[in-house]
Amino acid sequence: MVEPFDLVVAQYRPMVFTYLRTLTGRADLAEDLAQETFLLAFRRLDAFREGSDFGAWLRGIARNKVLEDRRAAARRHVVADSRIVEGMEEVYRSLDGAHPRADTWEKRRDTLRECISRLASRLREAVERVYREGLDLEQAANRLGMTYEGLAKRLSRARALLRECMTRTLNREGIHGSGA
Repeated sequence: MVEPFDLVVAQYRPMVFTYLRTLTGRADLAEDLAQETFLLAFRRLDAFREGSDFGAWLRGIARNKVLEDRRAAARRHVVADSRIVEGMEEVYRSLDGAHPRADTWEKRRDTLRECISRLASRLREAVERVYREGLDLEQAANRLGMTYEGLAKRLSRARALLRECMTRTLNREGIHGSGA
């Protein structure tokens, strides 16, 4: 017999995995953190406020798992900036829907990749250094030959353009998300 929480995991796993994969840049780590996210969500299910956005709640747990992993990595001499994680939450918030299906999340992931490819090269490079390579803002700024503040502004602009592109593309294709 299928347990109710198993149905929830099946429904939200693609979104949580894609979110974690985006934040970590590694499928293996994303898979591990997704499992930890769902285990913790199951244990803390009574903390979920009915009427709240369940996907956002799960991403909050997943985000904390990423930050825990990054703090552990920092003790292993890997530096990460928590603003990177928080910035991606803005993009994913625009993808929220009532009950996303796996095929919808796959489409949204592909749309996000397409929107990233449409960014001006200077914005795309900033996104790739920080979100795909996992560099902290200082490292990425140094690699791109710019100031920390300049990179932060560039990433903010890139995120705004990504939200616009995602909203426009998904609405045109009939895949809607709240907060868009």
